[in-house]
Amino acid sequence: MPGRSCSSNLACFLSKGYEAISEGAQLDAVYTDYSSAFQSVNHRLLLYKLEHMYGVRGLALRWLSSYLGRRKQRVVVNGKVSDWVPVVSGTPEGGLLSPLLFSLFVNDLPSVVKTGCLMFADDVKIFNKVRNQDDVNMLQDDINAVTRWAAVWRLTLNPGKCKTFKITLKRNIFPSVYHIDGNPLEEVTTIRDLGVVLDQKLTFSDQISAMVSRANRALGVLIRSLQAASPRCRMDRKAILAAYVANVRSILEYCSVVWAGASKCHLARLERVQHKFVVWLAHRTNVQHDSLEYDHLLKLFKLRTLHARRVEADVLFLFKIFKGFISSSHLLQSFSLHVPPRATRNAVSTLFHVPRGRVNCVANGLFVRCPRAVNSFLLALPPTDFLCDSVGKIKKRLALYTEDMRL
Repeated sequence: MPGRSCSSNLACFLSKGYEAISEGAQLDAVYTDYSSAFQSVNHRLLLYKLEHMYGVRGLALRWLSSYLGRRKQRVVVNGKVSDWVPVVSGTPEGGLLSPLLFSLFVNDLPSVVKTGCLMFADDVKIFNKVRNQDDVNMLQDDINAVTRWAAVWRLTLNPGKCKTFKITLKRNIFPSVYHIDGNPLEEVTTIRDLGVVLDQKLTFSDQISAMVSRANRALGVLIRSLQAASPRCRMDRKAILAAYVANVRSILEYCSVVWAGASKCHLARLERVQHKFVVWLAHRTNVQHDSLEYDHLLKLFKLRTLHARRVEADVLFLFKIFKGFISSSHLLQSFSLHVPPRATRNAVSTLFHVPRGRVNCVANGLFVRCPRAVNSFLLALPPTDFLCDSVGKIKKRLALYTEDMRL
């Protein structure tokens, strides 16, 4: 959906997690899994929703009915062919309309949930702040409501793949067991949510390890592919850098605004991957270099540290929220402007209020880190109307601000 992304979805979820940690409570989340979600959408029920919930009628509805229904399928096994049968469910695989049709089909799911609910395609998580048994019962009631909703609309929840996950710093975690149709759900201490590995204390150490491992594999494939070329072959430095940015650095920066508050020792591991690449590039392209120091090689190849790029991503994330490029009223309410109690001659002007983090994971989290990064950015450069500038202007100023930034 326009204005929505994995980063905004995770940010909304983590706002509740940081809130629970700050209050000394815990956040219980249930991650649901539908069996063959896209293939299970009943055509008749989808057309019913399109007509009665979204007002799609007449020629448009008949066109969609034809698009969905006039399809047949058969099975071929070892040369044996079954009879053709009509397709009565599922959105067409690879169709441009399929994601939109599925989103329309499940769009009313949050209306049956009284606690928190976030959806991204077929991924649904339900969560609630837990202090006592009543809070646990409230979340279980919502699980039951989602189960009934799925039964009505012919979607099947798979209890074996549904997980429960807790976010808390408490030593004595409040015990809770959740069920779907009488089947207890497995409780995990880490979970992959939209490509980001979350742990109970939000340290993101597992996420960093997963990224480093994956990026090293991608870098190894890239290096082996280029080394297979003839030694006499002249290597195009720009092409190699483009390949690195697309295949390796993209892994190291995915959803960085979510996990950039990890400890420095973990973040330094990411820089070592880039350092390994620029050292290899210096040797492979035979460029003249006086040193293999990381800073020197970055300037040589006109690259910035990953830390600098994460700071840029933090500033742009907050900028896009206030400019409406990220469509989320919840995130907009989570950041507030700084209003000094009284004017003083020596007061330092700051744009955003930086909340106080009681513990390190909250103090380094995105809801404290992002406004702090914006304030530092605005103080370091000549005055600007941050909320009125274009994205292009902000990016140019950020490039100057982060040019020599180190971890």
